Amino acid sequence: MALVIARLGVAVACIALSDLAAADEDAVLVYIYSPSCGACQQFDREVGPIYPKTTEAQTLPMQKIRYETWRDDRGPFADCAVSPVFGTPTFIQMRGCEELDRVTGYSDQELFWLALRRMLNRLDSK
Repeated sequence: MALVIARLGVAVACIALSDLAAADEDAVLVYIYSPSCGACQQFDREVGPIYPKTTEAQTLPMQKIRYETWRDDRGPFADCAVSPVFGTPTFIQMRGCEELDRVTGYSDQELFWLALRRMLNRLDSK
């Protein structure tokens, strides 16, 4: 009986580790923002409420990280080799610990959705 329970525990641990590895490979859109950034505020008003409801968000969920957290290497991607962020907003497409694409700045919804389409096409091609 103890052997069966031990094997079950090992099997559960292996499944959990494989799920974690798969989650690391999921793509995410990292949104680096500053509360005092006017373009960030505009993005939050125009796209922020809509994005989570879109099919794009299902493929490329957004993870919002404050600039100071990113700059001080305290965020979830602190150990990743990512180019420095020099302005906000910055949108970084990540898969695992790899930067695939980025957009710095925000002027309007149309340009954001075009840039996002390019990022999604990049995922489709890999």
